[in-house]
Amino acid sequence: MLDGGELVAVGRAVVDSGWAGVFGMATLPRVRGRGAAGDVLRSLADWASGLGAGGMYLQVDVDNTSALRLYERVGFTEVCRYHYRSETLS
Repeated sequence: MLDGGELVAVGRAVVDSGWAGVFGMATLPRVRGRGAAGDVLRSLADWASGLGAGGMYLQVDVDNTSALRLYERVGFTEVCRYHYRSETLS
């Protein structure tokens, strides 16, 4: 998303089997909370709809409260939770 000619927010999506997966959302810290990310999501939704997608999905860390608020505000709902595991390699 551009603001005065400057790129301030981005996101990517892929459409497959009627769904659009959203990835890589990022917004410059100084413009967060001003609607740029919501505009990106709406643009991705329009693009995906034109390719036949009937819905969108994404993943977000449960501790990322600002992103959770954004996604809820634009209409996303929680469907499931993932449990991540890691191992330290020596």
